[in-house]
Amino acid sequence: MRIGWLALVPIIVSASAAAHPLVEAGDEGLGVNDIVVVSTIAAFLLVFVIGWRRMPNRRGGGKAVASWRAGLFVAGMFTLAVVLLPPFDGLADRHFSAHMAQHLVLVVIAPPMLAASQAHLALLQAFPLAFRRRLGRTIARVPGLRLAAHHSSTVWFVCLSSVAVLWFWHMPRAYDWARSNEAVHDAEHLLFLATELAFWRVILFRRERELSRAGAALILVAMSVQGGLLAALITLAGQPMYASYGSDSAALADQALGGVMMWVIAGTVYLGAFAILFGQALARAPRGKVRRALV
Repeated sequence: MRIGWLALVPIIVSASAAAHPLVEAGDEGLGVNDIVVVSTIAAFLLVFVIGWRRMPNRRGGGKAVASWRAGLFVAGMFTLAVVLLPPFDGLADRHFSAHMAQHLVLVVIAPPMLAASQAHLALLQAFPLAFRRRLGRTIARVPGLRLAAHHSSTVWFVCLSSVAVLWFWHMPRAYDWARSNEAVHDAEHLLFLATELAFWRVILFRRERELSRAGAALILVAMSVQGGLLAALITLAGQPMYASYGSDSAALADQALGGVMMWVIAGTVYLGAFAILFGQALARAPRGKVRRALV
């Protein structure tokens, strides 16, 4: 399957930006922040398409990054564009539930899609070989990076970072702080995306001797439980937790809706990933061990 048509994606995204006038923050058009988001997404898509098309075919046919993985990357980037740009971004400014949908995309929807896409392999192919080698040497010289890439403790560091970032930014004071300061809000979103990308990369691609499929499945259960606890606290709160959205009954109902969304959508993603990884663990285990485990 060829994806030459993906070269049109950056043009489409840029055209959608041009369709909105550049306006002051708070209006429904595109502000400076939105232009940065559009430009970044368009640049990543363009570089990805160039790199994917340059990738040599494997002996058995097909690219090193399969077409379905390329589709995941494009879908993930488009999903980010939908929730981070107007009109949805304006909706998130007015309604907690819409803001929670934004967070869900940044935490449990776009990151696993982008992580599974193996997009970095195609992105690197867009640049000359000399640049790739120089970049590789530079990264290899970063102190502790090689150890972190293969040390078992990295798994727990990534998981705990994901949990810490999620809970911190949903504390009422931190949440309202981000809502009142655009730079802090951008940092919040970047932290969500960065920590979750690292988490899903570890879950999906960590070497078997460092993290087994069964171990990854159990981690997903733990992540689902802690996320469900946070969702429960938000859903069942007797009063609005986030002052920036108001303190009346409508704000409380909207908060409960956002909590339910977090509960259901995040739980579904974790459950689905758990089922896949646990199935892989059973498939790899010797038949005798599987039979004893099920009896």
